[in-house]
Amino acid sequence: DTLAVFRSRSEALRFFSLLKSKRIACTTVNTPQRIGVGCGVSVVFSSSVLSEVKRLISSSSPSSFVGFYRK
Repeated sequence: DTLAVFRSRSEALRFFSLLKSKRIACTTVNTPQRIGVGCGVSVVFSSSVLSEVKRLISSSSPSSFVGFYRK
């Protein structure tokens, strides 16, 4: 699984809704402390759809996006 980490809780939830609207299986989780950044909420999804999720990040350009991390 892969985490999409954001600095903004509202942007994390907005991105979660975007993935759901594209029928990409995902959920929200507490951002692991080991990552040490973010708002405390991340979006987790299967690594098999990472390329599609990267495309959606590029097109939506969330300003608070930190990066992708392996769960």
